Amino acid sequence: MAKRDFIQRYIFIINRLKSRASTFDDLQDYLLRQQQITGDKLEISQRTLQRDLNEIRSLFDIDIQYNRKEGVYEIVEAITEKPIERIIASYEIINALNYSNNVSQKLYLEQRNNQGTENLHGLLYAIENRFEVTFTHQSFWKDEPENRTVHPIAIKESQNRWYLVCQDVTKNEIRNFGLDRITNLKITDKKFNLIAFDVIQYYQHAFGVETYEPAQRIVLNFTPYQAKYIKSLPLHPSQEPIFEDAHNCHFAYFMHPTHDFVMELMRFGPEVKVLEPKCLKKKIIEQINEMKQIYIKS
Repeated sequence: MAKRDFIQRYIFIINRLKSRASTFDDLQDYLLRQQQITGDKLEISQRTLQRDLNEIRSLFDIDIQYNRKEGVYEIVEAITEKPIERIIASYEIINALNYSNNVSQKLYLEQRNNQGTENLHGLLYAIENRFEVTFTHQSFWKDEPENRTVHPIAIKESQNRWYLVCQDVTKNEIRNFGLDRITNLKITDKKFNLIAFDVIQYYQHAFGVETYEPAQRIVLNFTPYQAKYIKSLPLHPSQEPIFEDAHNCHFAYFMHPTHDFVMELMRFGPEVKVLEPKCLKKKIIEQINEMKQIYIKS
């Protein structure tokens, strides 16, 4: 059996158990239905299922156990917050692309420039083994590229860009660098000590990678029409609906009101209004006035 078939079966088992706990017969019937659709070899035995569950635990860090009282297999812990959710979704897209002939006529993807993803594997290796890395970085704010020596900590995604979170050796501070602006990457054999830095905690209130403004409560009022989109794709994990009537939908957040977030709000135009804090409302007004002056002068 091809390795692709194994992984495809793992994905189907995970997705089935995410939606509902299932008996072995339920899982087997579900996989056979999927086999008829995809043509993949998905049939399992009890022995195969146990081997699959071990592989799923090893590859995806998802623990599936048999509930003897209920007679069903179930996911032990919620996985909605794990990065593996994105990986599973990406694999499903790849599998769909492989399944379809002449896919360019059926699935139209956004055209994007280099995102630096060719460096992901090497950087993850350096992070895992704590190897110092060097590279050349081109900042948006400087004319000339600079050479950097860093201790890599993690990779972060934000708005279709990838960033290396690291400790800059020269400046002895935590920095992030866009992978799309990194060249001449070299993984050295110089080891560094474990860095006590919690990436998840540091960025938990961030929109993107900026954290220079203190995190605070933010309340936005969206039109009912736009609110439908905001409900289906929240701006931030802290999003909480706090009021709704026929004309207004209020959402509360706890975030850093940085430039990236201001630009995101500007994208919604008159569909959103900042209710609080006053400092964020002031920033939006300033942006609107600057835009107005540009058009008045032209």
